[in-house]
Amino acid sequence: MNRFVGYVLALIALAGIAYAIYIFVPKAPAMPITTITEADPETGTEMQTEVVSSQTDTYRIEVRYPKFGIPAVDAKIKAVVDSAVAEFKTYPANPPDSSTPQNEMSGSFDSVYAGPDIVSVALSISEYTGGAHPNTVIIGVNVEKLTGKSLTLDDALLILGKSLEEVAESSLKELKVILGEDVLFPEGAAAKSENYSTFLIGKDRVTFIFNNYQVAPYAAGHQEVWFKRVK
Repeated sequence: MNRFVGYVLALIALAGIAYAIYIFVPKAPAMPITTITEADPETGTEMQTEVVSSQTDTYRIEVRYPKFGIPAVDAKIKAVVDSAVAEFKTYPANPPDSSTPQNEMSGSFDSVYAGPDIVSVALSISEYTGGAHPNTVIIGVNVEKLTGKSLTLDDALLILGKSLEEVAESSLKELKVILGEDVLFPEGAAAKSENYSTFLIGKDRVTFIFNNYQVAPYAAGHQEVWFKRVK
């Protein structure tokens, strides 16, 4: 029994020494975070997160966006972010009685696809300038990896093998089911190119995004309708 108690006390002492070493020995500095995309394994694409951060008396900005190490793609994504940030900086300062002393801009990204020939990402840009709530806009960036060409709505329709009228007809039917006809703003999904200019290209589908207020009230959020790729 005494021997058992001795073993227990020895283990406790060793644990205490180990803990002290863990606490007081200097730690190596944290490494920058690098995220690997769920891309096609054949591409081996590596993605890092870039951050644009700026603050003055009149505004505060923090926008995160992806960088893939593909110059033609990275340049297009950065150009979209830079344009949005530059425009935001021109907004007038909030009045003294505003609910927020600074205009605020934040940005993130989602729905990343890095395929063998196309990179697609959804940039989410949110702005708050003292109104009832912030407003968020999703921007679809779709770029050919080799040429750096930004894909257009015509390119997306070609990938789907559908006309704009066919896409609009199907989208309206689906949105009526999701939202109900009493909530739907049908003009926002009519067969007009500007209504379908925000899209994302994935491995097996093309997703069209309808931003806030486009097809429904703000409370309903943005809406999405997707179609299967044929090319």
